[in-house]
Amino acid sequence: MIRFPISIILVLILGFIACQKEPKVVEKAPISAESVAEIAEMNQALGWKIFNQEQINKPGENILISPFSIQTALNMATNGAKGNTLQEILELMDRPDYPISDLNRLHNDLTTLLCQQSGHPTLTVANRFFYDKNRATIKSPFLDAISSYGCGSENLDFDGEQAAVDHINAWVKTSTLGKIDKILNNISVLDVAFLISALHFKADWAIGFSSELTHLHPFTKADGAIKQVEFVNADRVFSFSQTAKYNLVDIPFKDSTFSLSFIQAAEGNAETNWHSTVNPETFKSLFANIQSERAIVYFPKLKLSYENDLIKSLELLGVNDAFSPDAADFTDLGTALSNIFIRQLKHKVVLEVDEKGAEGAAVTSIGFGIDSLPPSFLFNHPFVLVLRHIPTNTMIFTGYVADPSI
Repeated sequence: MIRFPISIILVLILGFIACQKEPKVVEKAPISAESVAEIAEMNQALGWKIFNQEQINKPGENILISPFSIQTALNMATNGAKGNTLQEILELMDRPDYPISDLNRLHNDLTTLLCQQSGHPTLTVANRFFYDKNRATIKSPFLDAISSYGCGSENLDFDGEQAAVDHINAWVKTSTLGKIDKILNNISVLDVAFLISALHFKADWAIGFSSELTHLHPFTKADGAIKQVEFVNADRVFSFSQTAKYNLVDIPFKDSTFSLSFIQAAEGNAETNWHSTVNPETFKSLFANIQSERAIVYFPKLKLSYENDLIKSLELLGVNDAFSPDAADFTDLGTALSNIFIRQLKHKVVLEVDEKGAEGAAVTSIGFGIDSLPPSFLFNHPFVLVLRHIPTNTMIFTGYVADPSI
Protein backbone atom coordinates (compact mmCIF):
# COMPACT_ATOMS: atom_id res chain seq x y z
CA MET A 1 0.00 0.00 0.00
CA ILE A 2 1.38 3.39 -1.04
CA ARG A 3 1.32 6.02 1.68
CA PHE A 4 1.28 9.75 0.76
CA PRO A 5 2.60 12.38 3.15
CA ILE A 6 -0.25 14.17 4.93
CA SER A 7 0.83 17.53 3.39
CA ILE A 8 0.27 16.23 -0.14
CA ILE A 9 -3.16 14.87 0.79
CA LEU A 10 -4.19 18.26 2.25
CA VAL A 11 -3.02 20.08 -0.88
CA LEU A 12 -5.01 17.71 -3.09
CA ILE A 13 -8.15 18.09 -0.97
CA LEU A 14 -7.92 21.88 -0.78
CA GLY A 15 -7.23 22.09 -4.50
CA PHE A 16 -10.32 19.99 -5.22
CA ILE A 17 -12.49 22.14 -2.95
CA ALA A 18 -11.14 25.31 -4.57
CA CYS A 19 -11.99 23.98 -8.02
CA GLN A 20 -15.47 23.07 -6.89
CA LYS A 21 -16.18 26.49 -5.37
CA GLU A 22 -14.69 28.65 -8.12
CA PRO A 23 -17.61 30.51 -9.75
CA LYS A 24 -18.08 30.28 -13.44
CA VAL A 25 -17.51 33.71 -14.96
CA VAL A 26 -19.94 34.53 -17.74
CA GLU A 27 -18.59 37.37 -19.81
CA LYS A 28 -21.23 39.76 -21.08
CA ALA A 29 -20.99 40.48 -24.76
CA PRO A 30 -19.83 44.03 -25.46
CA ILE A 31 -22.55 46.49 -26.40
CA SER A 32 -22.50 47.22 -30.12
CA ALA A 33 -24.24 49.84 -32.22
CA GLU A 34 -26.23 47.04 -33.85
CA SER A 35 -27.55 45.77 -30.51
CA VAL A 36 -29.04 49.19 -29.65
CA ALA A 37 -30.15 50.11 -33.17
CA GLU A 38 -33.85 49.99 -32.31
CA ILE A 39 -33.64 52.31 -29.29
CA ALA A 40 -31.44 54.66 -31.37
CA GLU A 41 -34.11 54.73 -34.08
CA MET A 42 -36.67 55.65 -31.42
CA ASN A 43 -34.38 58.51 -30.41
CA GLN A 44 -34.30 59.80 -33.99
CA ALA A 45 -38.05 59.53 -34.44
CA LEU A 46 -38.69 61.39 -31.20
CA GLY A 47 -35.96 63.97 -31.78
CA TRP A 48 -36.88 65.05 -35.29
CA LYS A 49 -40.60 65.20 -34.48
CA ILE A 50 -40.10 67.47 -31.47
CA PHE A 51 -37.42 69.55 -33.22
CA ASN A 52 -39.65 70.22 -36.23
CA GLN A 53 -42.69 70.94 -34.05
CA GLU A 54 -40.71 73.44 -31.95
CA GLN A 55 -39.73 75.21 -35.20
CA ILE A 56 -43.39 75.47 -36.15
CA ASN A 57 -44.26 76.81 -32.70
CA LYS A 58 -41.43 79.38 -32.76
CA PRO A 59 -40.86 80.36 -36.39
CA GLY A 60 -37.71 82.30 -37.08
CA GLU A 61 -36.24 81.69 -33.63
CA ASN A 62 -33.22 79.64 -32.56
CA ILE A 63 -34.24 76.12 -31.55
CA LEU A 64 -32.05 73.77 -29.55
CA ILE A 65 -33.15 70.51 -27.96
CA SER A 66 -31.47 67.40 -26.58
CA PRO A 67 -33.39 64.40 -27.97
CA PHE A 68 -31.46 62.01 -25.73
CA SER A 69 -32.30 63.96 -22.57
CA ILE A 70 -35.98 64.11 -23.55
CA GLN A 71 -35.98 60.42 -24.48
CA THR A 72 -34.41 59.44 -21.17
CA ALA A 73 -36.97 61.37 -19.13
CA LEU A 74 -39.93 60.05 -21.14
CA ASN A 75 -38.65 56.47 -21.07
CA MET A 76 -38.40 56.62 -17.29
CA ALA A 77 -41.90 58.09 -17.11
CA THR A 78 -43.37 55.21 -19.12
CA ASN A 79 -42.71 52.96 -16.12
CA GLY A 80 -45.47 54.81 -14.28
CA ALA A 81 -47.89 55.03 -17.19
CA LYS A 82 -50.68 52.67 -18.29
CA GLY A 83 -53.32 52.35 -20.98
CA ASN A 84 -53.68 55.06 -23.60
CA THR A 85 -51.34 57.35 -21.65
CA LEU A 86 -48.53 54.88 -22.24
CA GLN A 87 -49.63 54.11 -25.79
CA GLU A 88 -49.44 57.75 -26.89
CA ILE A 89 -45.92 58.21 -25.52
CA LEU A 90 -44.71 55.07 -27.31
CA GLU A 91 -46.40 56.16 -30.55
CA LEU A 92 -44.40 59.38 -30.36
CA MET A 93 -41.33 57.14 -30.74
CA ASP A 94 -42.98 55.12 -33.51
CA ARG A 95 -43.12 52.03 -31.26
CA PRO A 96 -46.71 51.46 -30.08
CA ASP A 97 -47.16 48.59 -27.62
CA TYR A 98 -43.40 48.27 -27.09
CA PRO A 99 -42.54 46.22 -23.96
CA ILE A 100 -41.37 48.58 -21.23
CA SER A 101 -38.92 46.00 -19.88
CA ASP A 102 -37.20 45.94 -23.28
CA LEU A 103 -37.27 49.73 -23.42
CA ASN A 104 -35.54 49.95 -20.04
CA ARG A 105 -32.91 47.37 -20.94
CA LEU A 106 -32.07 48.84 -24.34
CA HIS A 107 -31.95 52.40 -23.05
CA ASN A 108 -29.56 51.27 -20.33
CA ASP A 109 -27.35 49.64 -22.96
CA LEU A 110 -27.45 52.72 -25.17
CA THR A 111 -26.51 54.98 -22.25
CA THR A 112 -23.61 52.68 -21.36
CA LEU A 113 -22.38 52.75 -24.95
CA LEU A 114 -22.67 56.54 -25.25
CA CYS A 115 -20.97 57.20 -21.92
CA GLN A 116 -18.04 54.81 -22.34
CA GLN A 117 -15.07 56.83 -21.19
CA SER A 118 -11.99 56.75 -23.38
CA GLY A 119 -10.60 59.98 -21.96
CA HIS A 120 -12.18 62.14 -24.64
CA PRO A 121 -14.92 63.05 -25.57
CA THR A 122 -16.97 62.89 -22.37
CA LEU A 123 -20.70 62.42 -22.05
CA THR A 124 -22.19 62.11 -18.58
CA VAL A 125 -25.84 61.41 -17.78
CA ALA A 126 -27.51 61.82 -14.39
CA ASN A 127 -31.12 61.07 -13.46
CA ARG A 128 -33.06 61.86 -10.28
CA PHE A 129 -36.60 61.57 -8.95
CA PHE A 130 -37.66 64.13 -6.36
CA TYR A 131 -41.01 63.75 -4.60
CA ASP A 132 -42.90 64.70 -1.44
CA LYS A 133 -44.28 61.65 0.36
CA ASN A 134 -46.87 63.87 2.03
CA ARG A 135 -48.29 64.77 -1.38
CA ALA A 136 -48.01 61.43 -3.18
CA THR A 137 -47.52 57.78 -2.30
CA ILE A 138 -44.94 56.49 -4.79
CA LYS A 139 -45.05 52.80 -5.67
CA SER A 140 -41.94 50.70 -5.08
CA PRO A 141 -42.04 48.94 -8.51
CA PHE A 142 -41.80 52.36 -10.19
CA LEU A 143 -38.78 53.33 -8.09
CA ASP A 144 -37.18 49.95 -8.81
CA ALA A 145 -37.76 50.37 -12.55
CA ILE A 146 -36.22 53.83 -12.84
CA SER A 147 -33.25 52.71 -10.74
CA SER A 148 -32.13 50.77 -13.82
CA TYR A 149 -31.52 54.21 -15.36
CA GLY A 150 -29.19 55.04 -12.47
CA CYS A 151 -32.02 57.19 -11.17
CA GLY A 152 -31.99 57.65 -7.42
CA SER A 153 -34.97 59.08 -5.57
CA GLU A 154 -35.27 61.68 -2.83
CA ASN A 155 -38.14 62.59 -0.58
CA LEU A 156 -38.27 66.37 -0.09
CA ASP A 157 -40.59 68.63 1.85
CA PHE A 158 -42.19 70.65 -0.94
CA ASP A 159 -43.95 72.81 1.64
CA GLY A 160 -40.51 74.18 2.40
CA GLU A 161 -40.60 75.47 -1.16
CA GLN A 162 -37.43 77.53 -1.40
CA ALA A 163 -35.26 74.88 0.25
CA ALA A 164 -36.66 72.20 -2.10
CA VAL A 165 -36.20 74.40 -5.19
CA ASP A 166 -32.64 75.24 -4.17
CA HIS A 167 -31.84 71.57 -3.52
CA ILE A 168 -33.15 70.43 -6.92
CA ASN A 169 -31.42 73.27 -8.78
CA ALA A 170 -28.15 72.52 -6.98
CA TRP A 171 -28.38 68.93 -8.22
CA VAL A 172 -29.00 70.22 -11.77
CA LYS A 173 -26.01 72.57 -11.60
CA THR A 174 -23.73 69.81 -10.32
CA SER A 175 -24.98 67.29 -12.90
CA THR A 176 -24.35 69.70 -15.79
CA LEU A 177 -20.95 70.80 -14.45
CA GLY A 178 -22.28 74.30 -13.90
CA LYS A 179 -23.50 74.83 -17.48
CA ILE A 180 -27.16 74.99 -16.36
CA ASP A 181 -27.72 76.49 -12.94
CA LYS A 182 -31.42 75.80 -12.50
CA ILE A 183 -34.55 74.20 -13.96
CA LEU A 184 -37.19 75.17 -11.39
CA ASN A 185 -38.33 78.62 -10.31
CA ASN A 186 -40.96 77.48 -7.87
CA ILE A 187 -42.95 74.50 -6.59
CA SER A 188 -46.69 75.00 -6.42
CA VAL A 189 -49.10 73.32 -4.03
CA LEU A 190 -50.20 71.11 -6.95
CA ASP A 191 -46.73 69.67 -7.67
CA VAL A 192 -46.08 66.21 -6.25
CA ALA A 193 -42.90 65.00 -8.01
CA PHE A 194 -40.17 65.87 -10.51
CA LEU A 195 -38.45 63.31 -12.73
CA ILE A 196 -35.27 64.91 -14.08
CA SER A 197 -32.64 63.84 -16.59
CA ALA A 198 -29.47 65.88 -17.03
CA LEU A 199 -26.48 65.46 -19.32
CA HIS A 200 -23.18 67.15 -20.07
CA PHE A 201 -21.04 66.80 -23.19
CA LYS A 202 -17.54 68.11 -23.92
CA ALA A 203 -15.23 67.31 -26.81
CA ASP A 204 -12.38 68.74 -28.86
CA TRP A 205 -12.35 68.46 -32.62
CA ALA A 206 -10.31 65.59 -34.06
CA ILE A 207 -8.49 68.33 -35.98
CA GLY A 208 -8.88 71.78 -34.50
CA PHE A 209 -9.41 75.07 -36.30
CA SER A 210 -6.93 77.91 -36.19
CA SER A 211 -8.19 80.88 -34.18
CA GLU A 212 -5.98 83.10 -36.37
CA LEU A 213 -8.27 82.38 -39.32
CA THR A 214 -11.45 83.24 -37.41
CA HIS A 215 -12.89 86.50 -38.72
CA LEU A 216 -16.07 88.53 -38.98
CA HIS A 217 -18.32 87.59 -41.86
CA PRO A 218 -21.92 88.53 -42.75
CA PHE A 219 -24.67 86.11 -41.73
CA THR A 220 -27.98 86.54 -43.54
CA LYS A 221 -31.02 85.72 -41.42
CA ALA A 222 -34.21 84.17 -42.78
CA ASP A 223 -35.86 87.61 -42.94
CA GLY A 224 -32.98 89.01 -45.02
CA ALA A 225 -31.36 90.97 -42.21
CA ILE A 226 -27.58 90.76 -42.13
CA LYS A 227 -25.41 90.43 -39.05
CA GLN A 228 -21.64 90.36 -38.70
CA VAL A 229 -20.54 87.31 -36.71
CA GLU A 230 -17.29 85.44 -36.09
CA PHE A 231 -16.75 82.51 -38.45
CA VAL A 232 -14.46 79.53 -37.87
CA ASN A 233 -13.03 78.16 -41.12
CA ALA A 234 -10.55 75.77 -42.70
CA ASP A 235 -9.46 74.47 -46.09
CA ARG A 236 -8.77 70.74 -45.77
CA VAL A 237 -10.34 67.31 -46.24
CA PHE A 238 -13.88 67.17 -44.83
CA SER A 239 -16.68 64.61 -44.91
CA PHE A 240 -19.62 66.11 -46.77
CA SER A 241 -22.73 65.21 -48.74
CA GLN A 242 -24.58 67.10 -51.47
CA THR A 243 -28.08 66.33 -52.73
CA ALA A 244 -30.61 68.27 -54.76
CA LYS A 245 -32.19 69.67 -51.57
CA TYR A 246 -29.52 69.68 -48.86
CA ASN A 247 -25.81 69.95 -48.14
CA LEU A 248 -24.23 68.33 -45.08
CA VAL A 249 -20.78 68.65 -43.53
CA ASP A 250 -19.89 66.22 -40.75
CA ILE A 251 -16.97 67.12 -38.48
CA PRO A 252 -15.71 64.48 -36.02
CA PHE A 253 -14.48 65.03 -32.50
CA LYS A 254 -11.49 63.23 -31.01
CA ASP A 255 -11.73 59.42 -31.04
CA SER A 256 -14.39 59.74 -33.77
CA THR A 257 -17.09 58.54 -31.41
CA PHE A 258 -19.10 61.75 -31.81
CA SER A 259 -19.38 64.36 -34.55
CA LEU A 260 -21.20 67.60 -35.31
CA SER A 261 -23.11 67.86 -38.57
CA PHE A 262 -24.04 71.13 -40.27
CA ILE A 263 -26.97 70.97 -42.73
CA GLN A 264 -28.03 73.72 -45.13
CA ALA A 265 -30.38 74.09 -48.08
CA ALA A 266 -28.76 73.27 -51.42
CA GLU A 267 -28.26 76.21 -53.74
CA GLY A 268 -31.30 75.32 -55.84
CA ASN A 269 -33.58 74.68 -52.86
CA ALA A 270 -35.89 77.70 -52.60
CA GLU A 271 -38.18 76.24 -49.93
CA THR A 272 -38.70 78.80 -47.18
CA ASN A 273 -39.22 76.16 -44.48
CA TRP A 274 -36.71 73.63 -45.79
CA HIS A 275 -35.36 73.13 -42.27
CA SER A 276 -38.74 71.81 -41.10
CA THR A 277 -38.63 69.00 -43.66
CA VAL A 278 -35.50 67.32 -42.32
CA ASN A 279 -36.41 63.93 -40.81
CA PRO A 280 -34.74 60.60 -40.01
CA GLU A 281 -34.94 59.46 -43.63
CA THR A 282 -33.40 62.72 -44.87
CA PHE A 283 -30.58 62.41 -42.36
CA LYS A 284 -29.84 58.81 -43.32
CA SER A 285 -29.89 59.58 -47.04
CA LEU A 286 -27.36 62.38 -46.59
CA PHE A 287 -24.94 60.01 -44.88
CA ALA A 288 -25.54 57.39 -47.56
CA ASN A 289 -24.02 59.83 -50.07
CA ILE A 290 -21.17 61.13 -47.91
CA GLN A 291 -17.67 61.55 -49.30
CA SER A 292 -14.33 62.74 -47.93
CA GLU A 293 -12.55 65.26 -50.11
CA ARG A 294 -10.96 68.69 -49.90
CA ALA A 295 -13.43 71.44 -49.05
CA ILE A 296 -13.49 74.94 -47.59
CA VAL A 297 -15.83 75.10 -44.61
CA TYR A 298 -17.05 78.15 -42.70
CA PHE A 299 -19.34 78.03 -39.69
CA PRO A 300 -20.17 80.65 -37.06
CA LYS A 301 -18.95 80.36 -33.49
CA LEU A 302 -21.98 79.47 -31.44
CA LYS A 303 -23.17 80.13 -27.94
CA LEU A 304 -26.75 78.91 -27.93
CA SER A 305 -29.27 78.51 -25.14
CA TYR A 306 -32.87 77.39 -25.29
CA GLU A 307 -35.58 76.83 -22.72
CA ASN A 308 -39.20 75.82 -23.21
CA ASP A 309 -42.05 73.73 -21.87
CA LEU A 310 -42.50 70.94 -24.43
CA ILE A 311 -46.11 70.09 -23.58
CA LYS A 312 -47.54 72.12 -26.48
CA SER A 313 -45.32 70.35 -29.02
CA LEU A 314 -46.08 66.90 -27.64
CA GLU A 315 -49.81 67.59 -27.65
CA LEU A 316 -49.63 68.61 -31.30
CA LEU A 317 -47.73 65.37 -31.95
CA GLY A 318 -50.51 63.26 -30.44
CA VAL A 319 -49.53 62.93 -26.77
CA ASN A 320 -52.59 64.22 -24.92
CA ASP A 321 -53.67 61.92 -22.10
CA ALA A 322 -50.43 62.34 -20.13
CA PHE A 323 -51.17 66.05 -19.74
CA SER A 324 -54.88 65.69 -18.97
CA PRO A 325 -55.98 65.87 -15.30
CA ASP A 326 -58.86 63.53 -16.13
CA ALA A 327 -57.42 61.16 -18.75
CA ALA A 328 -53.85 60.64 -17.48
CA ASP A 329 -53.13 57.20 -16.08
CA PHE A 330 -49.96 57.25 -13.99
CA THR A 331 -51.37 54.88 -11.39
CA ASP A 332 -48.26 52.70 -11.69
CA LEU A 333 -46.25 55.68 -10.49
CA GLY A 334 -48.29 56.28 -7.36
CA THR A 335 -51.35 57.88 -5.89
CA ALA A 336 -52.17 61.34 -4.55
CA LEU A 337 -55.20 63.30 -3.34
CA SER A 338 -56.41 63.49 -6.94
CA ASN A 339 -55.32 62.06 -10.29
CA ILE A 340 -51.62 62.46 -11.13
CA PHE A 341 -50.72 63.91 -14.54
CA ILE A 342 -47.80 65.75 -16.15
CA ARG A 343 -48.16 69.44 -15.30
CA GLN A 344 -44.92 70.57 -16.91
CA LEU A 345 -42.23 69.21 -19.22
CA LYS A 346 -39.41 71.71 -18.96
CA HIS A 347 -36.43 71.45 -21.27
CA LYS A 348 -33.30 73.59 -21.04
CA VAL A 349 -30.25 73.30 -23.29
CA VAL A 350 -26.97 75.16 -23.82
CA LEU A 351 -24.32 74.55 -26.49
CA GLU A 352 -21.05 76.31 -27.34
CA VAL A 353 -19.06 75.60 -30.50
CA ASP A 354 -15.71 77.24 -31.34
CA GLU A 355 -12.28 76.56 -32.85
CA LYS A 356 -11.41 74.03 -30.16
CA GLY A 357 -14.58 71.92 -30.04
CA ALA A 358 -17.97 71.84 -28.37
CA GLU A 359 -19.46 71.80 -24.90
CA GLY A 360 -23.11 71.48 -24.06
CA ALA A 361 -25.58 70.48 -21.39
CA ALA A 362 -29.27 69.68 -21.20
CA VAL A 363 -31.90 69.12 -18.56
CA THR A 364 -35.40 67.68 -18.99
CA SER A 365 -37.77 67.92 -16.03
CA ILE A 366 -41.10 66.12 -15.99
CA GLY A 367 -43.22 67.70 -13.29
CA PHE A 368 -46.01 65.47 -12.01
CA GLY A 369 -48.89 67.08 -10.23
CA ILE A 370 -52.59 67.14 -9.52
CA ASP A 371 -55.21 69.53 -10.87
CA SER A 372 -56.72 70.57 -7.56
CA LEU A 373 -56.45 70.14 -3.86
CA PRO A 374 -59.39 68.94 -1.75
CA PRO A 375 -61.30 71.80 -0.11
CA SER A 376 -59.78 72.99 3.15
CA PHE A 377 -62.07 73.80 6.05
CA LEU A 378 -60.83 75.42 9.22
CA PHE A 379 -63.55 75.65 11.83
CA ASN A 380 -62.02 78.47 13.81
CA HIS A 381 -65.19 80.53 13.95
CA PRO A 382 -68.59 79.70 15.56
CA PHE A 383 -70.26 76.78 13.80
CA VAL A 384 -73.26 74.50 13.83
CA LEU A 385 -72.99 70.76 14.38
CA VAL A 386 -75.41 67.95 13.71
CA LEU A 387 -75.03 64.35 14.83
CA ARG A 388 -77.39 62.27 12.71
CA HIS A 389 -78.49 58.79 11.75
CA ILE A 390 -77.26 58.45 8.17
CA PRO A 391 -79.93 56.11 6.67
CA THR A 392 -82.87 58.18 7.94
CA ASN A 393 -81.18 61.54 8.47
CA THR A 394 -82.65 61.62 11.97
CA MET A 395 -80.88 64.28 14.02
CA ILE A 396 -79.66 62.98 17.37
CA PHE A 397 -77.79 66.11 18.42
CA THR A 398 -77.82 69.58 16.92
CA GLY A 399 -75.73 72.43 18.25
CA TYR A 400 -74.10 75.76 17.74
CA VAL A 401 -70.58 76.21 19.02
CA ALA A 402 -69.91 79.82 19.93
CA ASP A 403 -66.97 79.15 22.27
CA PRO A 404 -65.43 75.66 22.36
CA SER A 405 -63.31 76.56 25.37
CA ILE A 406 -66.30 76.59 27.73
